Amino acid sequence: MNFKSTKMMWLGIGLLLVASLGWRLDISRGEIESDLVTNSQEFAEEVGSDYLAGIVVPDFLRRSFPDTDFAQSSPTLEKIISGGPPKDGIPALVNPKFESISDFDRSEEILAIVIEDNETHKVYPYHIMTWHEIVNDVVDGVPVAVTFCPLCGSSIVYDRRLPQGETTFGVSGALIESNMVMYDRGTESLWQQSTGEALAGEYFGESLRHIPFQLLSMGEIKELYPKSLVLSEDTGYRRDYDRNPYSGYETDNNQFAFGVSKFSDEYEAKEIMVVFRVGETPVATPWSSLEEGKDKTAEIDGVKITLTKENGELSILNQEGGVVPFYFEMWFSFAIQHGEVGVTI
Repeated sequence: MNFKSTKMMWLGIGLLLVASLGWRLDISRGEIESDLVTNSQEFAEEVGSDYLAGIVVPDFLRRSFPDTDFAQSSPTLEKIISGGPPKDGIPALVNPKFESISDFDRSEEILAIVIEDNETHKVYPYHIMTWHEIVNDVVDGVPVAVTFCPLCGSSIVYDRRLPQGETTFGVSGALIESNMVMYDRGTESLWQQSTGEALAGEYFGESLRHIPFQLLSMGEIKELYPKSLVLSEDTGYRRDYDRNPYSGYETDNNQFAFGVSKFSDEYEAKEIMVVFRVGETPVATPWSSLEEGKDKTAEIDGVKITLTKENGELSILNQEGGVVPFYFEMWFSFAIQHGEVGVTI
């Protein structure tokens, strides 16, 4: 065995030892991934393997998405880790069934995503969304992807119409800083759920369009919209919708299922924020700070913004009266994703 082969062999063994000892010594997964990425870069350069403009694409991602064009990729890909379940191991729903809200017999405290649909409303309760994370549906004639990542509390609804036509979205099995990575089934481009940005593939550089929605409790929805339709538990999959697999996670500010980068302690890690943009500036404000019937105003980059909460529903308008789209996300996730460019009010 020549010197180069011996060096490569020991480097490979070293990577295995780093991973093994990292887990046994309770080193965070984030630290292990960082070490492995650094060593993988050195290894790729040593053997001259596929190394895209300095970006190392994790092997599990290549295996799961052999048809994805990784020649067009964001450096963010190097932060991607496996969340455990494989591609589609968390099954997104397509052509979902609905039932009358009068038949809903679970806790009225359950939160749900609500979208106006012609003369009624469609409701997507968290106790189902937690198990599926994406629901591909049509609301008011528009194909939408209703998305929820329980690890970072991000609720966002996107338009499924892309430049190459309508598509459906699935759960990739990958995470970035505890945030879900989605993929479109037309091109298998990868998309970050909280930002709506394509990370790799044919749509690299594109962003998904937001669809307006509300986040309300089932009790509030019953009172406001007694004719609404609720996502049925008859999903075609065997899941225990009585059980929350992340029980307690959303309230324990020190608990993370996966290692995350350092973030600002301006708010508690799991504080739910209302997130929107003014021009290119990401803005967040605590959902709990919005008082019923009382406006909250701010001036961002010279633009006056008004947030109003009435009957539990939120509206955000700019100074011309234009509607500003928004979504919801835990503080730690917003702080990591947007760093110093993000603004809080």
